[in-house]
Amino acid sequence: MIRDPWLRALSILGCAIAGFYLVGLLWQVVQEFADIFLLFFLAWLVAFVLEPLVGTLVEGRLSRPAAIGLTYLTLLVLLLLGVVTLVPALSLQIVEVASNLPTYVEQATEVLSTVQGTANEWLTSHGSPLLIDVKSALNPQDLSRRAEALGPPLLSNAIGIATGAATLLVQVVIMLILSFYFMVDGARLAESVITALPPRAQDDARFLKASTHRAFAGFLRGQLIQSLVGGVGTGLIMSALQVDYALLCSVVAALVLLIPFLGPVAAVVLPVTIALLTHPEVTVFLFIALLALQQVIFNVLAPRILSRQVGLHPLLVFFAVLTGARVAGVWGAIFGVPFVAVLTTMISFYRANQEDRAARLLEHLPAEELVSVDVGPSETAGEALISSGKGVARS
Repeated sequence: MIRDPWLRALSILGCAIAGFYLVGLLWQVVQEFADIFLLFFLAWLVAFVLEPLVGTLVEGRLSRPAAIGLTYLTLLVLLLLGVVTLVPALSLQIVEVASNLPTYVEQATEVLSTVQGTANEWLTSHGSPLLIDVKSALNPQDLSRRAEALGPPLLSNAIGIATGAATLLVQVVIMLILSFYFMVDGARLAESVITALPPRAQDDARFLKASTHRAFAGFLRGQLIQSLVGGVGTGLIMSALQVDYALLCSVVAALVLLIPFLGPVAAVVLPVTIALLTHPEVTVFLFIALLALQQVIFNVLAPRILSRQVGLHPLLVFFAVLTGARVAGVWGAIFGVPFVAVLTTMISFYRANQEDRAARLLEHLPAEELVSVDVGPSETAGEALISSGKGVARS
């Protein structure tokens, strides 16, 4: 034991520097193989999401291999139908938006000028010396030139989307194959890894596995429900009001709604902007309808998911979204919340005393999964854990 406080402080500082250096090296390795890690992670997520469906089919007297095969065959057929039907239509709408972009910029300038005139009249009537000047902040001619320059890249990207559908399909098929193996052997593989750990660490590893399952299950399935409801609802509302590009807006809304809290706000921007430029007479009705839809998603679905199943404070959710976006982009914004949920659960678990940890293990893990210690007739589980110094007891 180091007795000199200065030497102890230097040792701690050296260990901290070495730890940060090792973390930096590990992060470089992760970035080098990020695409492979992402592929395996998405494969695990697909298996994770489909597990309840497979369980339902097994309860309906299908064998597990047959249920897994039927589930993945159905998913592959739906995926092929989606690629064949949605990708061409989506590409056409992107091409049309890119072609009409200069016109939309001119229309947006006219709308801003109208809003400026109305606002200045109101300010003048109320004796305000300040007036709004949109043209000084936004040069219409410069915006038109930028829109014309942006058109060809968008067109080439749209063509690339159509021609790259086959490549995307191959990658998705590879992910589904990996997901199939996760579904078949994932539990056995995880258990083999856990049993290879020292006995004292096995129950902690199982608790980490259960916490991860609980956090990702509630969050991911809930976000998918929000995404589906928001995407389909946006498309139906725009189609009912005969607003253009309903398919494009519904796909964009479904994607951005995967991001907690920020998604419902962002999902309204594109449809309202398109309606304002193409069908201004229905913009107010579209905005009200989309706002009502987002209120249902934000106030009915989201609280059930983030509060009950994830158990995070809203400020912590915002922190997870923003930090995840900074670290890993869009994927980090989407999956930052469950990662933080798992992290907070494990921190509170390790900060608890031994008896509380034993109670949490007994609460969240099946008894047959725990590393048992002998419990006397008058001895509680927590007392047995403390006296044994390993594992967790079960009576």
